[in-house]
Amino acid sequence: MSVSKVAVWALVSVFALGACTPAEEPEDLVDEVAAIEAAEPEPTPEPEPPREPPQWEQSVSVADFSRCKLADPRPASVRQLVRGERQGDIIGMEAVGFPHSERELPGSGEANVIIAKVAFNDAPPSDELPESFLTEQTDIVTEWSEFFSQGKFRLTFQVVPGWVTVPVDHADYTLDPGVGDNEYDQNEWHRQAQSRMEQVAKLVVEQLPDDLDYQAADAVFIYWTPEMFAFKQTVSDRDGVFSTPQGSVRLPFQAGGVYHTTDSGGLTFEIKKEYAWSYFIHDLSHWMGMNGHAPGNGWKTGVGQGAYPGNGEYSGVLTAWETFLFEWFEDEQVFCADFETLTEPQRVIMTPLETYGGERKMVAIRTVDHKVLVVESRRPIGWSKDWNPANAGLLVYEIDANGVQTDHLPDDCGNDREKPKWAYYIYPDSVSNRTCVHNDIENMLVREGMSVTHSGVKITLDFLGDDVDYVLIEPADDDA
Repeated sequence: MSVSKVAVWALVSVFALGACTPAEEPEDLVDEVAAIEAAEPEPTPEPEPPREPPQWEQSVSVADFSRCKLADPRPASVRQLVRGERQGDIIGMEAVGFPHSERELPGSGEANVIIAKVAFNDAPPSDELPESFLTEQTDIVTEWSEFFSQGKFRLTFQVVPGWVTVPVDHADYTLDPGVGDNEYDQNEWHRQAQSRMEQVAKLVVEQLPDDLDYQAADAVFIYWTPEMFAFKQTVSDRDGVFSTPQGSVRLPFQAGGVYHTTDSGGLTFEIKKEYAWSYFIHDLSHWMGMNGHAPGNGWKTGVGQGAYPGNGEYSGVLTAWETFLFEWFEDEQVFCADFETLTEPQRVIMTPLETYGGERKMVAIRTVDHKVLVVESRRPIGWSKDWNPANAGLLVYEIDANGVQTDHLPDDCGNDREKPKWAYYIYPDSVSNRTCVHNDIENMLVREGMSVTHSGVKITLDFLGDDVDYVLIEPADDDA
């Protein structure tokens, strides 16, 4: 009992004896004791010792870069196929091995895109798109290109002011792949659809202002009025030839279907307007030769996986592998290892993709044939600010440069090996339930103390720091 309590109870005893009454506790003294007890401070807990990161030095790559720069092993005729194009049983995809596919837009220097808001007689201009809409959204695209290329590439725009109105009824050029329940010759329908798309593209370009610099442009990108209803699919002419005030020019042309200007369940048009920049980047990156749509097709882990947020989550990050493929990393920012040369533990201090620059941005470990394991560090900041604030750590995935890519499939959770992809995320060893769940970022992230064991390699997040991750890479006997 404390000294203060002893003193109070002594007073109580003296009072009781002096009055020659039973030793009852007067109410006022009981209250005083209670007040003293309540006023006594709780013992101060010992402060937690500050978290100290390990004292590591960066390991030097233990394999030649040629081992991590996977070659695209496909025949030249297959490499020419664009993503989704079919040649018999072969499905085309952009290269995910070196060198990257070279398509309509360059992957270095500068690419310039003409962009305009377009309406028709039967789909007039809309007040839902303010005058500043395209400028604000394309400014974000330019910022994104400079950030992830680390200044090696810029996407710039010639923004057409106001509205461009094409003096026709767009319903005369309806594009609806679902009409008639598809009970007709699919090849013939595609031929007809392509012809209509070429007509629409020419009608639009004819109405663009005369003062545009078509010689400097690499592409034309159109954003339809929200009043548009007849184009159920993207209007695209990747090899368009147009008459302009500067003569005949060959430019790819694209404009999205009604999906981009209407509500889609919980994904409202208001949200799509706010994140239109992500749609622009996603589609323009295909023109640059990026395949995207893996790992985690449709997941909210990056802009290549899909445009727009889902359930409030979104990330505009470009995967470490496609950044590496386009040679936007400096060589020293990549730790390269090989299953055969990884004989001792290696220590890599990684900077998150959401942070500009950094000493190490990616780990690549060559395993077998045309496959490599990739490690990237992630944080819920910057281009991933819409992530759950608790989501921080590593994402690990496997690349197959000779893989098959399918996307836009029904019932595709995005990371199911039954739905062929060029890359798949790999769960931490501690995750026992690996049933494919869409956008399973929370369970896929490798958090502090967790490991991923795959193809004879063990990858452990030894320490999650405020700004960097400490990653241990070592040989392993078996997969988890």
